Amino acid sequence: MSKQLQLPTIGMGMWAYGGGLSPDHTKDDVEVAALQNAFEIGYRHFDTAEMYASGHSEELLGLALKDYERDDFIITSKVNKENLAYDDLLAACDRSLKYLQTSYIDLYLIHWPNPAIPLEESFRALNQLVDSGKIRRIGVSNFDLPLLEHAAALSETPLFGNQVHYSLLFRKPQHDGTLDFCKENDMVITAYWPLKDGSGISAQSSAALNNQVVIEIANRISATPAQVAINWLARQPNVVTIPKSSNEQRQQENLAAGDIVISEEDVDKLDGLAT
Repeated sequence: MSKQLQLPTIGMGMWAYGGGLSPDHTKDDVEVAALQNAFEIGYRHFDTAEMYASGHSEELLGLALKDYERDDFIITSKVNKENLAYDDLLAACDRSLKYLQTSYIDLYLIHWPNPAIPLEESFRALNQLVDSGKIRRIGVSNFDLPLLEHAAALSETPLFGNQVHYSLLFRKPQHDGTLDFCKENDMVITAYWPLKDGSGISAQSSAALNNQVVIEIANRISATPAQVAINWLARQPNVVTIPKSSNEQRQQENLAAGDIVISEEDVDKLDGLAT
């Protein structure tokens, strides 16, 4: 199996599909239909995790994909930080494969670092999973620059990249060197929470939607504020983003965000929004 992998600039995040941290089956049919709508309008990258609804998010993606050609889609999943010991990580990957009803995961990430488990042990398992064909590429998530450098050194295949909170109104990866390191080493930054600022997970995912500069630019070019914020990320080299929606109209708008045209003058205004 080829280890080449290129993510679309805009994919679909799957947090809250199937529940929060615990499974919720009450909307299964609706959410499978939402995923299949996303397939039909052109989404090809879906980002899930064993943490999301304790695996039920993965199950829903597997159900939605069962009548589609698996190789047409890119699946990212993530292993819990509690499961980073060698045997635990191998078992976690097998569970995810079962939930997803697939023989391989395109991109498998360490969801959060765990100082209690040596990274060397985790990568021994990850490297084995690549060798066995169960995963195509290895990545990490929420790693700071020193940890990212360490992970890159331990991965026997080129480390794919780092999934982090990065947005128009939250620029930490720019300031701490993570973005530059990824560019210099041909790695990808996958930006989650593309509409949020740094207020944390409890805040509404709408900071960019309420920003007056974003609103003014959106109105001027007949776009939505969300499209402006997503486009700001998608136009950057080595950056992709994964907005989440189960609403058909918003799915379409998010995917089309990469096609809107923002003037260099307005890009400069957007660049100046966060410091």
